[in-house]
Amino acid sequence: MSSAHLMAESCPACGGSQMRVLSEPRPQYVERCSSCGSAFFHFGTAVAVSHSDQYNVEANYQRYLEAANETSCTQRFDETITRLEEMLRGVDRPAVFDIGAGGGDFLAMARDRGFRIHGNEVSQPAIDACRERHGIDLALGDDLRSLAADLPSYDAVTMWCVIAHVDDPDELLRGARMLLRPGGILFFSTPRYCAIDWIALWLRRLTFDRYRRVFDRRINHLHRRQYSRRGMEAMLRRERLMPISVEPAIGYGLHMEEYLRSIGLPSAVAKPIGRVLETGANVGLLPRNILNVYARAMESTETEFEQR
Repeated sequence: MSSAHLMAESCPACGGSQMRVLSEPRPQYVERCSSCGSAFFHFGTAVAVSHSDQYNVEANYQRYLEAANETSCTQRFDETITRLEEMLRGVDRPAVFDIGAGGGDFLAMARDRGFRIHGNEVSQPAIDACRERHGIDLALGDDLRSLAADLPSYDAVTMWCVIAHVDDPDELLRGARMLLRPGGILFFSTPRYCAIDWIALWLRRLTFDRYRRVFDRRINHLHRRQYSRRGMEAMLRRERLMPISVEPAIGYGLHMEEYLRSIGLPSAVAKPIGRVLETGANVGLLPRNILNVYARAMESTETEFEQR
């Protein structure tokens, strides 16, 4: 089957019509929008993998927790909560809902800073870990419309590397807005197409597709999308979310040693190089690999109000 038969007719982010294939179907493939620069993984003729399956095995989730870069994550959580406090100044004990809350570290910090907290997860191991680590109970499931119908509106909704995983990102944004009160703040971070991907693409091409571990590590059946600022702003506006800021940032959620081992470097090499790279990330010398997104919820339509 040719790549032309598999290519999407338009960009899922900005709606542009100029899509180009970055990797030939195997049967999975990756394409990038020439208009906004966002990149997308497609399953092609392969059977799609549900995002809900990634962390629903206890051993997989424990490995993820062990590999997480807690120092980096804590710093990013603190910066986000501080900005939300500034944006919600005047709101007494603002309410925040964290979509895909994982082990609950962000919600625990928000609770300690005076926020009223709630969240959900698709992973039962994550829900168990959140309860054990922080005494926080999360809702199980990803039907945000149903949750919005049963819960009060929130002053803020947050997501940490969620939109890159889900089957339907537009529906995710729609559900997030329905959880928000009019004028409430949505924050999320998500992978960005950056210099790492450009280098990975050329490395793959120069080796005639024999070395593609960096390329495959960056965008795959789990991390399915890498957005650009332009593409993300178009998505937000389409879902009645007014962009406040969509900014490139440094955010490596796992230890650098873990990234390096995942692309084939032995531990003896990955450990010292990883330490150097983490130092580089701390002082802002590595590529800005994520987008930090803030948007404001516009008024819901009458139909959406009735659904709530």
